[in-house]
Amino acid sequence: MNEQLSRRLAFLGVLIVGLFAALFTRAWYLQVLTSEELVEKAFSNHVEIVVTQPTRGRILDRHGVVLADNIRTGVVTVNQSRYAPGQVDYVLEQLSELINLPIEVLRTRLLDQQTHPLAAKVVATGLDEYGLLRVSEQSLPGVEAKWAMSRVYPQNEIGAHVIGYVGAMSQGQEDRLLKKDYLPSERVGKSGIEQIFEADLHGYPGRTELEVDSTGRVHRIVNQTNPKPGSDVYLTIDADLQAATESYLRQGLIAARKTVSEDSGFFFPSIGGAAVVMDLRNGEVLAMASHPTYDPNWLVGGITTLEYQSVFENPYSPGALNNRAVQGLYSPGSVFKLVTALAGLEARLISPRAAYYDVGYFKIPEKYGCTGRCTFYNADKAPLGIVDLSSAITRSSDAYFYKVAHDLYWIRGEEQWAIQDMAQLLGFGNQTGVQLPFEKSGRVGDGQIKEALFGANPDAYNPYGESAQWLPGDNINTGIGQGFVSVTPIQLANAYAAFANGGTLFSPNIVKSVVSRTETQFGSSVIDFEPRIQRLAEFPEGSGIVREGLHGVSSKSRRGTAWRAFEGYDDAGYAIAGKTGTAQAEGRNPVLQRKKEDSAVFVAWAPRHDPRYVVAVVMEEAGFGGEAAAPVARRIFEALRAYEQRWPDPQVAFIAPRPECPEIPEALRGYEAFTSYVPEGCPWGIQVPRANSPEDVDGDGIPDVEERDQ
Repeated sequence: MNEQLSRRLAFLGVLIVGLFAALFTRAWYLQVLTSEELVEKAFSNHVEIVVTQPTRGRILDRHGVVLADNIRTGVVTVNQSRYAPGQVDYVLEQLSELINLPIEVLRTRLLDQQTHPLAAKVVATGLDEYGLLRVSEQSLPGVEAKWAMSRVYPQNEIGAHVIGYVGAMSQGQEDRLLKKDYLPSERVGKSGIEQIFEADLHGYPGRTELEVDSTGRVHRIVNQTNPKPGSDVYLTIDADLQAATESYLRQGLIAARKTVSEDSGFFFPSIGGAAVVMDLRNGEVLAMASHPTYDPNWLVGGITTLEYQSVFENPYSPGALNNRAVQGLYSPGSVFKLVTALAGLEARLISPRAAYYDVGYFKIPEKYGCTGRCTFYNADKAPLGIVDLSSAITRSSDAYFYKVAHDLYWIRGEEQWAIQDMAQLLGFGNQTGVQLPFEKSGRVGDGQIKEALFGANPDAYNPYGESAQWLPGDNINTGIGQGFVSVTPIQLANAYAAFANGGTLFSPNIVKSVVSRTETQFGSSVIDFEPRIQRLAEFPEGSGIVREGLHGVSSKSRRGTAWRAFEGYDDAGYAIAGKTGTAQAEGRNPVLQRKKEDSAVFVAWAPRHDPRYVVAVVMEEAGFGGEAAAPVARRIFEALRAYEQRWPDPQVAFIAPRPECPEIPEALRGYEAFTSYVPEGCPWGIQVPRANSPEDVDGDGIPDVEERDQ
């Protein structure tokens, strides 16, 4: 028994020693003889990161109408990392027959360098459901037929300049975005909301870490993070009002092209324009139109150079990609007289009811030693007779405001620049801050600006070698919105909104909120854009007379410059207050090779005594503001009146101004000549009874019989 046990133990010991010897030998072999080979293999097994594109967020109007979305489109992808050498050719041959695409096209797409080498390559797009099923049934290795998301703009050209479009990355975008795990093949925002809210719309890409060998075959998934979809962006615009505004602007431009200019004898070119509609109670942009326009769907998949040139470089329809509402710089013309009037009141240079005899021109008095252009004319040199501040605005007396601007020039001290200061107070010369890219600042001329322009580009701004000093003529031109003044349509709307609401200058909002679409925060607001107040302006005493003048612009009885455009308009139910402008355009039309025609401008708010909305219309080379731009604004106001009935009450972010009541003797309060001058809100502002009538001897508006009964 002991001998048998000893033999077993001896055998076990030999076995153990043998195993250890084999293990030692193998270890020595691996560590010494084949160490270099194993190091090379270990190095060749590494981790690759594959980035998965997230679903882009949508863009919607204030009521949830989708303006930019993603649609399913059938795609076929091929993943080369799953193939043995030579297998890919067989797969492509089979796939070519299934989807009826040449094999050369499939090979070219498989060599696409814009996607990661280990990521599946898209070799076919635009397949319908039956096409996807046909590919899936074959179960080809490495081939996947699936639905993918593509950007689409369901409203087509409606709101195109606000929404923007997506396209291939520029070099600058690629350098910046690839560091944030963007795929080189991704379409990114190129303009509008698509660009400025790119980070919110894009979402967060998914990441998959794969362990692969030197041949590219995947061994295992090391780590995986799913993509997070981009957020939805809700705008402040109303899609229906936006469509109406664009339509009316386009129709107005077409109508202007059928009108002959009295100056040149040619038809107005009327090449483009812009319109802005704002809620002046909170600074929200309700519509923003720019013409010519385009369909952003054209640009999603890319277009050829010939297609681009035919659409976007058409000399008869220039600047289709530019948003003229924020990028277009125009001389405002007579709509700038609001600024000059307030500046004259602020400097106490204007007595609002003082009479001025308009003889059709203003001549700089000889005592000032004028040596250049000394006489400045009204439009058509028309004399308007006796006017005060109110009627000078209503009838657009250039001569009146020439004199105001001239007299301001000769005031020494800060008040010399009263026009420039008032313009800055109303937001001119600076960006409004609306959430759109490429906004221009415009300018309001002064001595420094004139000197800088003359020095930087004398051929354009000083071809005749004039003095760079700020002269009386420069201030006179500035006073009527010409010369060195340039503004954007949104600046005009914002300035008139501030005056109408009593002095609250907003930074306009065109975005209402950004809403999450992730699993954990779906539907919750990420960013809410509250009304943004830039400053609170205090207007000088007498500004009520300026309002009165603006109220009369659409009145036939007061011979307002826009009365024809508003003839038959429901002035009693939805009255407007505004100003026409006819701005001289400098230079020559490059296509027609003749002097540019005047541009038409109109800015107004409504209702007159309960200000809610402001509309600004600018039409390039379209003629008189009262004849071309005002009819467009009228139709927009009529649409506003209809659409606002379905809107909820907005957030009001200003204190409505108290009316400035004129001092009219009690005995004259009912006299017809004064009734149009009494603003609503004054004691006799709504229904003015005839003073000292038999039924109301004391003229207090209450019948004497009722007073006795009380």
